Amino acid sequence: MAFFLPLLLWWIPILGPFLTGLLISYNFKTNYKYSLIIAIISSISLSLLTSYVLIDFIKIDLFTNFFHLLVIILNIIGSIICITTSYVSSRHGTFSRIIGNSMEIEFTANDINEIDNILSNYFNIDMCSKPNMKIIDENQVEVSRICDNNIRINYKILRSGKVLRVKAKFFNDISY
Repeated sequence: MAFFLPLLLWWIPILGPFLTGLLISYNFKTNYKYSLIIAIISSISLSLLTSYVLIDFIKIDLFTNFFHLLVIILNIIGSIICITTSYVSSRHGTFSRIIGNSMEIEFTANDINEIDNILSNYFNIDMCSKPNMKIIDENQVEVSRICDNNIRINYKILRSGKVLRVKAKFFNDISY
């Protein structure tokens, strides 16, 4: 399914590559390096496939050269859109999902202050305890905070180059 949906979407000029880039970024979430690599590979291979099919199998006698040029230009623009969308969405997007009485979010940040700013969009961080940090290794830290109303925030910070990848989970401590 992950291969066939981009294959189907790519045939829609401009919109298809945009949606393909979003699909790739959603698949890799905050791992923007893999998202970028897969977007490059996918867009090149899908562009070659659509160019081959449209140029070799569909013969339009009246505007043949114009049609070939249009196909190539649309594939170049589509590849640029796909790669850019995938990178920007993975690098600067926030991915969240609600599971039962908890919420999980993933995002990237440049520093600890930016992490607190993004988390404060979901919950008032000022109502939480000071961070309790557990250093796993030089590139990984686990943080937990207890907040008012029995809300607990646990998040893992992974260093990925110059960027911090954060996977946070908000959940209610009370079991019903």
